[in-house]
Amino acid sequence: MSDDTLLGTPITDEAIAAVHFFNGRLLTSRDLSREQDARRTADARVGAATGGGIAWGLEVNASGTGAGTNTGNVRVDPGLALGLAGNSLKLARPFTVTLVQPPSTTTASSDGSFTPCKPLGPGTYVAGDGLFLLTLAPIDQPHDLAPVLAIDNSRTRCNTDVMLEAVQLRLLRVNDFNATGTDARAVARLRNEVAYDCFGAKPRQSAHGQPLTSAVRMASQQVMPLGLIDRMRVDGSLSLCEVPLALIYMVGDAVVFIDGQSVRRRVAAAGATVPWAPWLGERLQATTEAQFAQFQEQVADTPAVLAEAATQSLSWLPPAGFLPAATDWRRFLGARAPVREVPLSAGDAPEVLASALACDPVQLAQTSDDTRFRIYRIGGTAAGPLLFVRDSRRIRHAEQIWLDGLRADLPGVSDVQSAIDTLRNGTCLHTVLRPGMDFARVERALADQSVVSVCFEPGLYELDQPLSFTRIDRLSIQGHGALLRCAGSEQVLVVVGGGSVDIDGLALEGGKVTVGGTANTAHGLGGALTVRDTRVVRIRGVSASTHDGGALGACGIHVRLNEPADTQTPERWLRVHISDCEVRVGARQSGILCLNADEAHLHDNHIRALDAQRPMQRGITVAGQRAGDIQVTRNQVWDAIEGITVATSDTSGKDSPALQTERLELAHNRVRVQLAGIERHESRYGLFVGNVASARVQRNEVHGDPEQAAELPLHGIRIAGVFGPQVLVRDNRLQGTAIGIRFQPSSYAHEQTLWVMEANVGEGLLGQEPRGNLIVIDEKWFKRVILRDNVELP
Repeated sequence: MSDDTLLGTPITDEAIAAVHFFNGRLLTSRDLSREQDARRTADARVGAATGGGIAWGLEVNASGTGAGTNTGNVRVDPGLALGLAGNSLKLARPFTVTLVQPPSTTTASSDGSFTPCKPLGPGTYVAGDGLFLLTLAPIDQPHDLAPVLAIDNSRTRCNTDVMLEAVQLRLLRVNDFNATGTDARAVARLRNEVAYDCFGAKPRQSAHGQPLTSAVRMASQQVMPLGLIDRMRVDGSLSLCEVPLALIYMVGDAVVFIDGQSVRRRVAAAGATVPWAPWLGERLQATTEAQFAQFQEQVADTPAVLAEAATQSLSWLPPAGFLPAATDWRRFLGARAPVREVPLSAGDAPEVLASALACDPVQLAQTSDDTRFRIYRIGGTAAGPLLFVRDSRRIRHAEQIWLDGLRADLPGVSDVQSAIDTLRNGTCLHTVLRPGMDFARVERALADQSVVSVCFEPGLYELDQPLSFTRIDRLSIQGHGALLRCAGSEQVLVVVGGGSVDIDGLALEGGKVTVGGTANTAHGLGGALTVRDTRVVRIRGVSASTHDGGALGACGIHVRLNEPADTQTPERWLRVHISDCEVRVGARQSGILCLNADEAHLHDNHIRALDAQRPMQRGITVAGQRAGDIQVTRNQVWDAIEGITVATSDTSGKDSPALQTERLELAHNRVRVQLAGIERHESRYGLFVGNVASARVQRNEVHGDPEQAAELPLHGIRIAGVFGPQVLVRDNRLQGTAIGIRFQPSSYAHEQTLWVMEANVGEGLLGQEPRGNLIVIDEKWFKRVILRDNVELP
């Protein structure tokens, strides 16, 4: 309902009544009091427009050494505050207040000369556990006496001289929350929940989810009830004249905690558009600042909260807050923690904090809210404090951020989103390498990174020196058929250190062979693709080639671990998977070399000599001081002097056990041996197995040239060294060699052995062994070997 009026008509409701003085007027004390009331009312309206809150001081602390150590006494520091009614409240010096006391018998009253404030009801705690609100309120106190003009002898000769506009401390019970005892977690959660009720967190979140879009204008009101303090003002338990100082939780006569920041607000005016109070205004800004300060105050009072997940003791987290440098932030934030922390310059921290405080707090138990936090390390050093902020990266869209398209070599692109779209369409968001780039700068930029995905654009890359990637935790390289050529070195691509590497679809062409090796090679062998000291290696679909050399100095693919891993430390093992690779090998060079592998699976690779009449030295070699679970299957090796080798170097002492490959499967491989141009003293074979605990050599084919094999005796399969309880050699086909299978144990690791050779076939074997050329065993070991169903054909 509204009253009707006309333009220019005076409206006198709640107008200030100023006394009109004129000569000859009879002046009384009532006139002077009304004049004082008018001036005070005018001042109060100015104060109310400014807003209520604490200007400075008035902090409340336990009077002992800490909360819970005193018997109901707190200390209130001096300070100045403004009530929502516009009245000023000042405490000139610190006071220690006894909270547990009998009801007040003071004769002071607020129903005196201070017009804006009405009498206040009782507000003194007597006994009982619970949550209480300590406030500062006005009270008028008569002071001194003044003589009265003696008109009537029966009248009093003195009266009150002045009325002091004093202040009083009141303690109000908060009924919305029940006492929970003194359990640390329960008390911490109570403190957190009541604080965010005071902040009006839930109603504000609801308002943000459903902004007012109705065309009907809502009527403004002085207070829009959002939180606990607003509700207490509405129900009359808290006056507009008094200012909240702190929440106090008591058990018996002991103070358990004092939380000032949950109810303290700086002086802030209410917005002129009250319906939009959850969105705009000084009071909202004051509340967001209080959320931040309350969290810092609570964790300072109870640091144990930070030693476990926040959900154990807290129901809410502010949108931003500081944590001590040593805090385990992953445990504290739990599922809302980021993947990693980000270094932040100290000079940028204030802007990051201010931006985050404008966001809503996070309700930890609300599973539908997937809000996460970001963690910044101030200064970027381990000693720097941590700043967590609500992750609000979706606020600013990438289209709003300008980008220099010409500098990025993206013509026509002027914002980040367009750049991402352009790169995604062409490069799958990888780090893109193109022919002609400054690869030295690329190497420096990518070194020591955590995760790197590299994409080569198709084309020919002429390199002045090998391309190196160093100490990258997870490296992925997609070649897309790009050809990398380095004329000055047998090495083309080198990966050193890191946790894992995946290489797919790349072609590499090594150049000049350097006999004797470099710092990045081992045993004088530099690979066109060299991977060194990287724990997990996956190579697929790679094409590699080496040039000819007068001596062994290069290989197509070279993977190694410099120092063999401890067998009891699996996380340090070398795991290798090489498949579907094409390797072209120059004269006297090597195809695939794998050293000190704990697990190796080499399958479906094709290794061939560049010139069949100038054979490669070795096709596939898996060796070193350590070999664990080794599988070499379905490979083809053409025109090698030494086809496939799996062996460990026996560097143990006389009384120490020999180094052995733990498990070996050598199966379904095809090898063609070429002996053109070699000397008689040189080693030559199709397959070689040395020092194995458990071996299965089956369904392999070895082909030799009968004319060469007659001049240079050739072993199709040679098995020599120290062996464990199981050696199975079956279903192999040997053709055109001098001896099919040569078994030469030097000793055995177990008394009971199962050494079986069965169903092997030899064709055109040219040796002169008395027991036949298919399987040759020293007399010492002959009785230990089970021979059955082996056939030697002419």
